[in-house]
Formats: sequence, C-alpha cells, structure tokens
Amino acid sequence: MEPAPKSSDPGDLSEGALAVLMACHHRGTLTAAELGRLLSGEPVGDALLAGLVAQGLLARDGDRYAATQKGREQLDRVLEGIEGQLTPDDPAYVRRHRRAAPTLPFDANTVWAEAIAVNYHLDPAALRPLVPPVFDLDTYAGKAFVSLTASRLKDFGVGWAPRAARLNFYQATYRAHVTYTDFRGRKLRGCYFVRSETNSRLMSLTANLLPEFRAHHCRTCPIFMARHDGQLVLSVDAGADPAGKVVLVLDTTRPLTGMPATSVFPSVPAAYDLLVDFYDAFSFAPETNEVLFLEIERGPWHIQVVEPVDYYFGYFSDGAFPPGSAALDSVFYFRNVPYRWLPLLKERVVHRPGKPTGKEG
Repeated sequence: MEPAPKSSDPGDLSEGALAVLMACHHRGTLTAAELGRLLSGEPVGDALLAGLVAQGLLARDGDRYAATQKGREQLDRVLEGIEGQLTPDDPAYVRRHRRAAPTLPFDANTVWAEAIAVNYHLDPAALRPLVPPVFDLDTYAGKAFVSLTASRLKDFGVGWAPRAARLNFYQATYRAHVTYTDFRGRKLRGCYFVRSETNSRLMSLTANLLPEFRAHHCRTCPIFMARHDGQLVLSVDAGADPAGKVVLVLDTTRPLTGMPATSVFPSVPAAYDLLVDFYDAFSFAPETNEVLFLEIERGPWHIQVVEPVDYYFGYFSDGAFPPGSAALDSVFYFRNVPYRWLPLLKERVVHRPGKPTGKEG
C-alpha cells in the first residue's frame, strides 16, 4: 500500500488512504488484514492507518478501524468533487447545493414601459465595503460599477391577474455589478441591490418583506418621470435624505452612435456585455451561508446611449462614496421591455471569493 499522507490536511489524501476510508465506510469496522484482502491482497501499512487516525478520519478500537464522521464528510467532499467534474448539471448533484425557496406563490410580471439606466464607474475600494465578500466586483479597466435603473412599471401583477387588478408605479434601484462563483465553479454575472425607492407604499412594503431585498430598506418617496416630445425628465424626491435625490433631463431625440467621452468602455457592445447582459440578482444570508438568486426572464434592452442635458445624483455625490471616487460613465434609455421574476433559489456557498474580476479594456 501507499505511504501515509504527508499532510494533516484531510483534503491531501493519497489514493490508498481514500481506498481505506471507502472500505471502512461501506463495510464497517475492519482490521488491517481485512482491509488488505479487500484492497490489494497485501497488508495495509501501519503508517497509513496511523496517519488517518491522527487526522481524525479513522477511529481505532483494538485492532479494528472505523470511519469517523469527519472521515465520512471527507468522502462526501471527494464525491462532490468527482460529480462536479463529471456531471455538474445532474439534478441530483444540483439539489445537494441549490434549492428552490419561492417567496411568492406566483411569478410576478410587468413591462418596463419607460426606463433609464444611469451608469457610474468608481474605484473598487469605494464600493467594496457595500458588497458582501462572497461576491466579487465586476470590473472593467480597473473600475467597478453601480447603475441606477429608474423605470415606469406598467401592469405589474401575477400572470393570471386581469389588468384591472394590476399596478402601475415607478421604481429607482441602485445595482452594484458583481460576479459570484457558484458551487460548480462557474462565474455568474449579476447585480447586488444597494438602494431602492418606489412611489408605492404597497410595493415598498412588498420588497421589504422579501429576503431577496434584505440588504437594504426600500423607501417610499415621490418619483416623477415625464416626457415632452423628445425631452424626458426624471426626479426622485427623497426628502431630508440628500443621497436619494435625483434630477435628470435627457434629450432622447439625439442618441449617440457610440459611448460618450466619459465612459471607460470603447464600444456599446462592450458596455452592454457588462452593464446589461445578465439575468440574476444576488443577495446573501450570512446566518445560513447561502446566496439568494432572484432570476429574471426579460426582453432585450434596445438601448439608446444618450448624454444628459442636466443631472444631479445624490447617491454618488452625497452618499457612501468618498469624494471624487465615482464618476458618470454613461446613460442608457430604453422602452417596453417585458419582465418576469422567477421563484427564489438558495445556494450553499462553496467557493471563496477571489480578487475583483472582469473584462479589461
């Protein structure tokens, strides 16, 4: 048999050590001679067995050895690793890590009838304290990103509800762009909500009752969006809170053909890839060490890139960020996008976060 493991780390086991663990797990307590007959016909070395006992993976009772709970857990991790390599999408494997946890008994849907995405780039160090470390910041050209998405939601409700039972309201949501490495080791692109407002007390209450939005308190305040010909005005009046105030005037009749000079992105497709092309919103439950997934199905954003006529965004100038750390990158305008929110999923965190990642220009 192979020599004893050289490390006390249970993840650093030899093939022979894993074979001994498997045999004791499936057959119960075994002697060294019985293990030898099962595995190779040769006696199992005392050093190998002593090493497994020292690591707490085997327990010795006289001349017999049995797998401990720690040993069984190590075998589980080995099997998960094999499954993750060979069958990462097998439903049985997925269920070991991810589970459905719907917070509503129906799928909610709406249309973003008129919408604006205001994109700011900022120093990653300024954003990092607002985002749980289980998520990495999605960066480009050394910058992190937060987008304010403001929209007029039309006919919000459940799939089977008649139009008379649906709601129309405004929302303004600040989304940090992040990535998450799931249990398969795949990097998923999405967003993490850092602030939200609506002009509907009912919708703010609904958001505050749902774990998907647990990272912040959704406030209710006057939100106004109006159009006159090509001129579009957005305002959010957060009262005494200067960080929530928004004033934006756009001329939608003069879209740009590329990205503005303020942007770090060299092209519209590059910006779209990071700022638009994702379908997950993440949250984190530290008490259960689970990431919450709010997945969406939506139509495409047929964006126009527009330069503001005038603007003020209190969140970036009077909010949590140090002076000078955030700058306007770009403004997108789009209309009539159908949205459907899918039931919540929860996933046990397996992988540790790494350094901030993203495409570099």
